[in-house]
Amino acid sequence: MGRYWLHVTDSKGFDPEAESLSFKDRWRDTLAKVKVDDEVITYIKRKGEFAGLGRVSGVSGLEGDASSSSLALTVHRVKVKPIEARLHAPDLSFITNKDRWYVHFNKSIYEIPKKDFETIKEGLTTENPAAAADVSSKPGRHLDKLKVEINSRIATGITGLDSILGGGFPVNSTILVTGGPGAGKTILAIQFLLQGVKNGEHGVFISMDERPDDLRKEALKFGWDLTKYEDSGELVIVDVSYPRSGLPSKEKYQINMPFTLDNIVRTVYEIISQIDGKRVVIDSLPAFGIHFEDEAEVRIAIHRLNNLLLSSGCTSIITSEIIPGHDGISRFGVEEFIARGIILAEVYRDGKEYKRALTILKMRETNYELKRYAFKIGKEGIEVLPHQVVFFDEAARII
Repeated sequence: MGRYWLHVTDSKGFDPEAESLSFKDRWRDTLAKVKVDDEVITYIKRKGEFAGLGRVSGVSGLEGDASSSSLALTVHRVKVKPIEARLHAPDLSFITNKDRWYVHFNKSIYEIPKKDFETIKEGLTTENPAAAADVSSKPGRHLDKLKVEINSRIATGITGLDSILGGGFPVNSTILVTGGPGAGKTILAIQFLLQGVKNGEHGVFISMDERPDDLRKEALKFGWDLTKYEDSGELVIVDVSYPRSGLPSKEKYQINMPFTLDNIVRTVYEIISQIDGKRVVIDSLPAFGIHFEDEAEVRIAIHRLNNLLLSSGCTSIITSEIIPGHDGISRFGVEEFIARGIILAEVYRDGKEYKRALTILKMRETNYELKRYAFKIGKEGIEVLPHQVVFFDEAARII
């Protein structure tokens, strides 16, 4: 009877077409148990996906001098489409901590039960992977899926903010970041995308108002070289500023005229699909809205764009602005209703100084306190100060 193995690697160490899996010498004893015709599934840590399936056809490097041998499994590959591990975690017996399911993938190779292997294999090989991941078809599984999603967090990478939010943004959600000019919205959004790149999650920045080169220069002030990640395909900047001004763009990714809702949605969907985007930023919605005739049309466009992002499985930030002299927290009055989270960034006067404050006004599936927290923008970007709660009158608020 064959045995069933789980191979764990990161995105840089995995080639879905390669028939050889390499291991460090400390896994020699485990590999000695692997036999021809055993089956193996590959899990990619940075992406949180099961992405490879095959049957072992050979084991090499176990004989001779351990210091000079190259340990490897030769695997006959089966073509599969990756699936998200978190959606299957409730059904896998070797994952005992369902809330922190990812902690179980801490070895390069280990044996898993046949039943668990077959569950993952079914998801990888079905003709409709999305249907395989739809846990609502079996009694009790839908509730388990919801429990997993409630406890799943997307780290923002912003010092202090993740601790306030219990680990980050809720997975597969749209977060509205709003405030006046200079409040730090774009910097926050860039940090969010760069944390995704660090975690192996590709990002898309849709620049509605700012020229891409201006965005790159702003990032360089903090030591962030966006072009490095653009060249590697981990980050995409979509130019909208030049095309909507009627000027030619030299950018690889852009939304061309006519600036219609269908054209925008189609282009964004194609780019997300092309790079397997997991994090998206739209900066900003006021610039997005000026191309529609009335606010009713803008609201329809925002709803449709948000539904596209959610259906793509992305966690997204949309930025908006507060209109001076108005009570609302967004330009069109619809953003706060489609968003699952709202972050308000403000600048206020404290004596002769100008300071910044951040408030979590809304964050679904999260325990948070409705307080104004001090934050600063330093050499490494935004840092929220959870222990510095600030108070000021509305008359002191600048933006």
